[in-house]
Amino acid sequence: MPTIRDVAAKAGVHPSTVSRVFSGRASISPETRRRVLEAAQALNFQPNAIARSLSEQRTRTIGIVVPHVFNGFFEDSFFPQVMQGLLRATYAAGYRILVSGSSSHQDEIDQVREILGSRQADGIVVMSSRLDVDTVGTLQSKGTPFVLLGHPPADHPGVAWADADNRQATREAVSYLIGLGHRRIAYVGGDPDVLVTKERLQGYRDALEAAGIRPRSGWIDYGYFAEDGGYQAVARMMALGDQAPTAYYAANDLMALGILRGLRERGIPVPQAVSVVGTNDSPEAGHVHPALTSLHVPYAAMAEAAASMLIQAIEEGRSPTGFTLLPCRLVVRETTGRIPAEAQARQRAASSSQTTANHP
Repeated sequence: MPTIRDVAAKAGVHPSTVSRVFSGRASISPETRRRVLEAAQALNFQPNAIARSLSEQRTRTIGIVVPHVFNGFFEDSFFPQVMQGLLRATYAAGYRILVSGSSSHQDEIDQVREILGSRQADGIVVMSSRLDVDTVGTLQSKGTPFVLLGHPPADHPGVAWADADNRQATREAVSYLIGLGHRRIAYVGGDPDVLVTKERLQGYRDALEAAGIRPRSGWIDYGYFAEDGGYQAVARMMALGDQAPTAYYAANDLMALGILRGLRERGIPVPQAVSVVGTNDSPEAGHVHPALTSLHVPYAAMAEAAASMLIQAIEEGRSPTGFTLLPCRLVVRETTGRIPAEAQARQRAASSSQTTANHP
């Protein structure tokens, strides 16, 4: 197996020059670099990545910890899109990704500590943004390079992050339903302890408030990002009788598919009687029948931006700074339509009677 000394002898340079060429950190003339690379190719020389990382004090690896290791997490299109974005950024920069799983919120913090404490990665992209777990605070206290995929908690304003404008996007999706004549609109969120769920709920409330609609508590439910969670939400909301929703907004497409299944089993036609909007614009959205109207969230672009910010900071020897906020767009398909005239008349009558009751 050829060594650095073999390459140096063939290129007519000192072995340290070969090391500096492959480290990418030293200033080497183009002619010398060319000779070294040609010699390495002729000898089929491959630099030892482990030895190189020890000499550079850098692994050229970034880590990511999957916050939930269960089937539903991987059935959602969110994670594949995140991985696509991470790979685009790391491959272009000559970095690798170290992926680890976790079984609980505390385990997530422990995994992050282990990856960084053992120098397996130079920094980490943090996926979880839970309101009840201070992963961000733990990383800040250790001086670890990291970028958050999602908004930082309010008490950590200086954290670098990349996210979509979840509140505004949800407001626009719900406003679209209101524009179709719907006033009884359900919100089916994910995990209520995740910050993005809170942001989307606020966007839902913003849209209703702007339209003068007072939401009922029964219209707000949580499906924990699972298909069955959306299905169960329909069962609970059907118990509202004449106050049952005529439209559903779901915080991911899996829950929207569960909502469609729940409505189909009850013989409720979509969109003739009830409209449904999902989130993620997953591949399944365009193939189900009827095709699902869904909010397109640029998860791959978010992850690519987060990884690029992290790698740039690592290369420059500083803490990551700044943020990226990306817009979403509503992809209208077949599961949304104008509310039937008779249902609209009942809504108006109910609104009128409620106004009379509130103002005798």
